[in-house]
Amino acid sequence: MTSQTSSAKTALERTHTMIIRALACLRGTQFALWIWVPFADGGPTRFPPQVLVGYVLAALFSGALFTVATKRGTLTAPWVSADVALAMVYAIVVSRSYPPVDAASITNWVIPPLCGVTVTAAIYGGRYRIPAVVLVVGAWVVGAWPALGTENSAELMSNSVMMTLFAGVAGITGKLLFDAARRADRAAKEAVAARAQQVQASERERHISHLHNTVLQTLEGIAQGTRGGNDLAEIRLLCRTEAESQRTNLLAARPDGVVAALTQALAEMVAGHPVQRKHQVITKYDDRLPDLPTEVVEALTGAAHETLNNVIKYAKTDEVRVTAALLEPGGVRVTILDHGVGFDGDTVVPGFGTRRSILDPVSAVGGKAFIEGAPGEGTIVELSWTR
Repeated sequence: MTSQTSSAKTALERTHTMIIRALACLRGTQFALWIWVPFADGGPTRFPPQVLVGYVLAALFSGALFTVATKRGTLTAPWVSADVALAMVYAIVVSRSYPPVDAASITNWVIPPLCGVTVTAAIYGGRYRIPAVVLVVGAWVVGAWPALGTENSAELMSNSVMMTLFAGVAGITGKLLFDAARRADRAAKEAVAARAQQVQASERERHISHLHNTVLQTLEGIAQGTRGGNDLAEIRLLCRTEAESQRTNLLAARPDGVVAALTQALAEMVAGHPVQRKHQVITKYDDRLPDLPTEVVEALTGAAHETLNNVIKYAKTDEVRVTAALLEPGGVRVTILDHGVGFDGDTVVPGFGTRRSILDPVSAVGGKAFIEGAPGEGTIVELSWTR
């Protein structure tokens, strides 16, 4: 489990991305509203050059602005300041280029983009959002002022009010969205922290329980004389077995707190198996083992348990090795090896118990079981499963 990894965006980052995309779509639509105007009623030549040049430059700057913002995931103060400054220039220069009667009409392309600039400044202007909106609206009034007294004079005031109201609503909405995203991120961090504490507590309890049920019981048995007696070799075997058990227990806990189920299951099975009484069991488990479906863990562990039963019955050896290794991609291989009497694979056919308890369960979960032996050279059992 991970808590907000570098590859996963936070709620605040997702909110920035959503708002920037919305502002980019809004600005593009606002520029697109005027595309038809130059081709109606006389064509583009009826406008002064600064009208068309200003339109092209403003559109290109807006494209660059939102391209950079999309890559960075936010709008920075220098870009917002440049957007406001350019808007003030074309609000005055372009509006004054129109005849007074058209300065505040829909034929003036600056009106929709200016509204977009005020909305952007209200969201990303920081503590200067109000002055930025005032400057843009003020520049619009200065540029379109000649329209006052014409038939479109009312448009001068209505467009000013529209820009101001849109900016106010956008600023409040943006603040609410950002505040909600920050609260969501804080809640997510608190939930991850609480989960981590829960996992740590669970791991601590697991380790305590494992210690109580294994090494402490063994030490108490040795101290009371019920385990090992006076046989120094038996006591050493018990100590070596418990050391392997504790090493396996430590490997069973992943750094992220997830228990590697197969490692833990094998360790617990081996620790409690009767083979420990008369045999030295050497275990080695790869700490990279993946988490597996429960039925796979049960099948592999059950087959390994039955294999150790066979070691007790037939191997006539005092040592057995149990290993678990990683198979790419995402698979595992459990190997049980002894150097006992072995068997002749050409003449000995696996019995009913071997098929029922080793071969069939592993095959049923999509795995493979391989048994090989030779007289006097021991037996190897390989249990494998891949995704």
